[in-house]
Amino acid sequence: MFKKFLPKTIFFRYLLIIITPVLFLQILLTIVFFDSLWIKTNKGLVRSLAGEINTLVEVYSDPKTNKDFTFVKNIFENKLIEKINILKNYKLPKLKTPLIYNLYDQLLDDELKRELKYPFWYDTKSRSDVVDIRVSTNKTVLQFIVQKSRIRNSSARIFILWITIPSIILLLISILFLRNQIKPFTILAESAEKFGKGQYVPEIKPSGAIEVRKAIIEFEKMKRRILRHISQRTAMLSGISHDLKTPLTRLKLQIEILNKNQSLDKIKNDVIEMEKMIAEYLDFSSSQETGNTVQFDLSNLMTEIMHKYSNKKISIKCNEKILMLGRKHLIKRCLYNLIDNSMKYAGNAYLNVKKNNSSIEIIIDDDGPGIAENEREKVLRPFYRIDKSRKISDGSVGLGLSIVQDIVNSHGGTIKLTDNPKGSGLRIILTFPS
Repeated sequence: MFKKFLPKTIFFRYLLIIITPVLFLQILLTIVFFDSLWIKTNKGLVRSLAGEINTLVEVYSDPKTNKDFTFVKNIFENKLIEKINILKNYKLPKLKTPLIYNLYDQLLDDELKRELKYPFWYDTKSRSDVVDIRVSTNKTVLQFIVQKSRIRNSSARIFILWITIPSIILLLISILFLRNQIKPFTILAESAEKFGKGQYVPEIKPSGAIEVRKAIIEFEKMKRRILRHISQRTAMLSGISHDLKTPLTRLKLQIEILNKNQSLDKIKNDVIEMEKMIAEYLDFSSSQETGNTVQFDLSNLMTEIMHKYSNKKISIKCNEKILMLGRKHLIKRCLYNLIDNSMKYAGNAYLNVKKNNSSIEIIIDDDGPGIAENEREKVLRPFYRIDKSRKISDGSVGLGLSIVQDIVNSHGGTIKLTDNPKGSGLRIILTFPS
C-alpha cells in the first residue's frame, strides 16, 4: 500500500532513510521539551503572576489593608508588574475564547481561570510587548500591565533554532556525500543503457563502495565478453562468406566455358542463387558491426531515400526536423531492407516519421498481401521464409527482416508488425528512444 508513495530513485530512498530518524528525533525532542519544559515553565510563571494579582486585589478590597495599598502597589510596580491602575465606574468586557492554535493565550486563559479568585479580563493583542489584565472588585476594576516576557519562556525559539539549524547543516553535508555515493550507480546505469543500444561505451573506472566497484568490474568483464563474442561471430561469418566467393567465381567461369548449348543453365542459376545467398550473409554479418553513434537528421535521411526510390511508387511524410542518436548507415540499411520488401511484394509503400515526447516512430505501410498474424513473429527469425506467400527464386535466405530487427534492437528500439489500417497490406512500426 505504501510502496506507491515511496521514492523511485535510489538517491531519494537513501535520503529518506537519513531524514526519517532525524525527523523522528526532532519531533520526539520537541514533544519532550514542550511538555516538560516549556508548558510547565509557562504555567509556573502565570501561576506566580496570578498569586501576585490575588494578593494585590485582596489588599485593595480589605478595608483594613486598603490604606497600605499604595505602598504595596509601588513595591510591585518597581519589581514585578509594570503598571497598576485603578479604573472606577468601569465594567469588564466580555472575555473572548482564545484561538486553538494560539498556545500562549490558551495557557494564560486556563491558568488564570484556575488561579484567580475574581472575575477578570485580559488582552494580549493590543500591544506586542505587554499583557493587559483587568480584575473586578466590588466597586472598581484593577488594571495590571505586565510584560509578556514575565509570563512567557523565550527559550522555545532558541531551542527550535538549536535543533533545526544543526540538523539542516548535517543533512546538507549528508546529501553532498550521498550524491558522491550515488554517482557510480548513475554512471553504471547510463553505461549499461548505452551498451544495450549498441553505442560505444568507454571503460568505467571502478569507484564508490566495494559492492559498487564489484558491479562495475563485472559489467566491464561482461561487456568485453559480449564484444569478443560478437567480433568472433562476425569475423567467422564474414570470412566463410568471403572465402566461398572464390570457388563460386571459378565455377561460374567453368560453366560459361562449358555451357555452349545451354545445357548447364540450371547449374548456372544455382550458382547465381548461391552468390546472392552469400551476399546476404555478408550483409547480415556487417549489420553486427559496432561503431560510434552520431546525431543525424532523419528528415535528411528520408530525402536520400526519396532520391533512391524516385521512380518507385513510394511516398514519405516527415514534416519536421527530427534528430536521432544512432549509427546512420545501419538505420539507412534497415529502411532500405523494409522498403525493398514492400516494393517486391506490394505496389505502393508509405513512410511516416513522427516524434513523440520520449520516442521516434517510423511507420511503413504497403498494399501487398501482408503477413498472417501467426507468422509475424517467425519472419523476424534468421533464415525463416514464408514459402507459400514469398518467392524464393530471388535467392533470399530469410535474413532481411532479421537484419532489420538486429539493427533496431541495437539502437534500443522495437519493431512491430500489424495489419495496414488503411486497407490490405502490412504495417511495420519502428520505435526508437528519442
